[in-house]
Amino acid sequence: MFGNMMDFIRLIRYKNLLIIVATMLVVRYALIGAFMPLQLSIIGFCLLITATVCISAAGYIINDYFDVNADMMNKPDKVIIGKTINRRNAMIMHWVLNIIGCICGGIVSFGIGRPSFTFIFLFITGILWFYSTTFSKEPVLGNVVVALLVAAVPMIEVLYEMLPLLALPMDVLGNMHIRFEEILVWSLGYTIFAFLLTLEREMVKDIEDIEGDQTYGRNTLPISSGINVARYCTIGVSLVVIIALFYAQVCKLNDVYSLLFLNIGVELPLLYSLICLIRADSAEDYSRVSFVLKLVMMMGLLFLIPKLF
Repeated sequence: MFGNMMDFIRLIRYKNLLIIVATMLVVRYALIGAFMPLQLSIIGFCLLITATVCISAAGYIINDYFDVNADMMNKPDKVIIGKTINRRNAMIMHWVLNIIGCICGGIVSFGIGRPSFTFIFLFITGILWFYSTTFSKEPVLGNVVVALLVAAVPMIEVLYEMLPLLALPMDVLGNMHIRFEEILVWSLGYTIFAFLLTLEREMVKDIEDIEGDQTYGRNTLPISSGINVARYCTIGVSLVVIIALFYAQVCKLNDVYSLLFLNIGVELPLLYSLICLIRADSAEDYSRVSFVLKLVMMMGLLFLIPKLF
């Protein structure tokens, strides 16, 4: 019914979904677990992962559904909808995944005594729909929406681990010795890092895809203001990321491991991507920058791994 299974797996961006799962695992066990007892049960955590992954996969499908014409020009070899998977079946799978995601999100929300938080998943589903139909066609707005959604992944995990604590008596909380400040600092740091890197990467992809976007009536930043303006704005975001990371190293992450890992695994690739961005003059150059930024995001996750041991 849904064509070749491998095409379906490619359609839902399985690599990105694996990164989402890895992010939630690292945030739960290496970040939250380092500063407080975990509150979600394994079942609750698995439901939260399922909800996040299903809604994200549905978002990728609906985005490709509405972008198929532009994608035929920008990256014809990667187009799946309309080729091996027809549009009707793609829409069916979009709704099936959304329903599964919202049900799982609702179950875990009821499980922690916050049934109203089910609307978080319904809201994200709606935002992804409007992103595909409207926001992605507007300058900067679509980039910001995607960046916020990516940055929300670690915060959702933190939220669902912290909420059960609100039902505990104050004397019990005091005996648990929870380091709320550390959790807040680390989770906000990762959220900001994910937001800025995703924003930069989305802006780079807009420049890379300008030809197809322009042909099919999209109004992204490089189309509305020109490639040079879009490139300068992207360079500005890149500089903010580098400066913010340097500030974090000086003020917080000044141990030997952090300095070595972040300088070699994060700062140097960021500087390389910035140089490539400054020199870029073709779609292939911008594609290289996008790839390096994705690697940097993965290195950011790996940075927390030693906290597991």
